[in-house]
Amino acid sequence: MSCREIIFSCILLVAMVARADPTQKTPPSPDQGSISPSGKFTPAYPANPSGSNVSLAQRDAEEAFKRISTLKQNGANTFQIGQVVFDQAKRTVTFPASICLRDQVIEYALVATHGKTYESLLSTEVSPMDIHLAMLLLNVSQTPVLGNFRKPAPVPGSNAVQIEISWKTNNEDVTLPLAKLVCLNNGKPNDPGQPMTLDQWLYNGSEFNPWGFAVLQEHSLIALIRDSTALVNNPGADRDNDQIHVPNAALLPAVGTPVEVVIRLAELPRPPITTPMPGMTPITPLSTNQFFKP
Repeated sequence: MSCREIIFSCILLVAMVARADPTQKTPPSPDQGSISPSGKFTPAYPANPSGSNVSLAQRDAEEAFKRISTLKQNGANTFQIGQVVFDQAKRTVTFPASICLRDQVIEYALVATHGKTYESLLSTEVSPMDIHLAMLLLNVSQTPVLGNFRKPAPVPGSNAVQIEISWKTNNEDVTLPLAKLVCLNNGKPNDPGQPMTLDQWLYNGSEFNPWGFAVLQEHSLIALIRDSTALVNNPGADRDNDQIHVPNAALLPAVGTPVEVVIRLAELPRPPITTPMPGMTPITPLSTNQFFKP
């Protein structure tokens, strides 16, 4: 992806913020949005004043360029934009978050602080724009969230990611796959359930709508339910049931504990090692090489 393409993508990452009530999980009012029969929340976007297309405001474009200007190199293969650090060699994206909920049904594994913190395991102050820009720089593009109802979603190899969560307990480092921190309880009250058995998550990269980059409107970063506006989706068949995901309290630290999120892409295949032909050396001209003598 060229620098021009990356800059153009960043310019598109602008939207109006739809704030959710962070204190309790209650049905939204009509002016806030609506919930579909499957439980998907859709914010009430403002009326479109100019028909099918809304021009991006100059101040939003300036903000996108401001985010680009924070990009800096801080190692041989590592770069940083805002609080997000990405490693081109290891193909990882790392950023801070904190424990948000431990004791209720959740629909998200991670949201930004302006998002649905009332139903998310983790929250972060990191901008979704910075996370997506880091993924673009690692050559990961957007892909749709597909699959039939209550069926697993297909996960292209280019968009398959592993996610790890790390924190300190008694000055010792703890690192666990995100899936182990979420249990499926089959909708039974007071049932702690069993940890998710998910090896790969789908980095779908949210989507664009007439108001801009959807993740900047809803601030949903890692969805446990089917949500094409989130950056990352759970591809499992359990994604169409919004009543069965609960925090794994047996493993989680206290609410408010700082954690580190690592999104890990598959390593790129290494080029094959070529073996020189017998009798040839890198500095011997072919005309004088013993291999070609009669």
